[in-house]
Amino acid sequence: GGNDTTRNSTSGGLLALNQFPDQYAKLQADPSVIPNMVAEIIRWQTPLAYMRRTATQDVELGGKTIRKGDKVAMWYVSGNRDETVIENPNELVIDRDRARQHLSFGFGIHRC
Repeated sequence: GGNDTTRNSTSGGLLALNQFPDQYAKLQADPSVIPNMVAEIIRWQTPLAYMRRTATQDVELGGKTIRKGDKVAMWYVSGNRDETVIENPNELVIDRDRARQHLSFGFGIHRC
């Protein structure tokens, strides 16, 4: 797992810093933002595509019924780009408030 996530975040982060040159300039001006930037890159370039689970019971979610036994996929990028939760979710903002509160590794803060 660490190979895929590290490789995807690193390459995606380099792409993001090229796509958002103002953020690269911000990094050059203040390297102390690196820890927050890492979390923001992991949010922006979600290193895992999805996780699939099988429902263990019937449940209603977002007005839809999921039945016991249904296969359900959670697309991480969808959660990490949710405009109802994250302001300007499609932009890389390396000093974003609460950057560590992403869904890239599931629920809660992830530490390796």
